[in-house]
Amino acid sequence: MAFAVLTRDEVQPYQSALGALGLDVVAMPVTRFAPAADPEALVRALAAGGHAAIVVASPRAAYELGRAEAIALAELPEVWAVGPSTKRALEIAKISSTHPADARDGAELAAKLVAARDLKGRKVLVPRAEEGRDEAIKVLRAAGAEIDEVIAYRTVPAPADDPKLARGRELLGSGGAAVCAVFAPSQVHALAELMRDLAAIACPFAAIGATTAAALAERGVNRVAVAASPTPDGMAQAIAAVYRRP
Repeated sequence: MAFAVLTRDEVQPYQSALGALGLDVVAMPVTRFAPAADPEALVRALAAGGHAAIVVASPRAAYELGRAEAIALAELPEVWAVGPSTKRALEIAKISSTHPADARDGAELAAKLVAARDLKGRKVLVPRAEEGRDEAIKVLRAAGAEIDEVIAYRTVPAPADDPKLARGRELLGSGGAAVCAVFAPSQVHALAELMRDLAAIACPFAAIGATTAAALAERGVNRVAVAASPTPDGMAQAIAAVYRRP
């Protein structure tokens, strides 16, 4: 059996797509979520209102938006979401959203919003991780939007002795993994802390997007396939480009 190590906890959506490649999926959740230093900041932002739109670039940000809305009891403006996982998380929270199918990351989502709406002088709410990337914010600011940037959660490395990491760590360290799939720059950094030298790992890597691929390149990894879309099928296509079934 060939193994694909995925640096996340929820791997069920990937099992079918990767199973078609002859790969058995192994979860290795190298990061976990933690509350923001100010857990009620997003609640206050919603209660204050005045936003022309909300940009949601991750499933966790969608979850935190749903939590804050339930507390603030505020009417939301137009919500824009990137990726099917984020859209699903919003649907679970009963929040409708605009979801451009061809927006692969936060920056592309922001560009779609800018093209569709005049945001000059208008306020846009961006709930994000404490260490999150700011490409979407840069696009919105360049269009003249006033950004209400709220730290909604933190992403922290999982403890090295977390038993959920053991199997993936063993496979990557021993050369038993056929491929390693990574889903965020924060996961790259956490994986590097665990494995020390990512460039020494024998298997190729697949990245969910360009920013994650760039984080891998910064760590010396030169065999990286990038998913054309942030979906299980997109990741499977990327993996197929670097993994040849025996």
